[in-house]
Amino acid sequence: MATVGTRELKQNPHAVVRRVLETGEAVEVTTHGHPTGVALVPTTTGPRQWVRGVELVRLAPIDDPARERLHHDLASLGEDDEIADPWEPRA
Repeated sequence: MATVGTRELKQNPHAVVRRVLETGEAVEVTTHGHPTGVALVPTTTGPRQWVRGVELVRLAPIDDPARERLHHDLASLGEDDEIADPWEPRA
């Protein structure tokens, strides 16, 4: 289990919480190198499965033909069509 000192947690709590959420790994809080008995534990395991569209476009800009295909695919979904996460582990 990773550790984080109380000083780092106090100075930059957002970064510590973001790290826990993105990695899915629990982080134990320490003071002067000794465990405090407090841990930040994510409620879900592993990294996020979905990326927000704004973030995705920033990573890989969509060209016009791809945008048209995506729009067509989304428009062709029916009300009863089930949307499945292609990266979800299958049993």
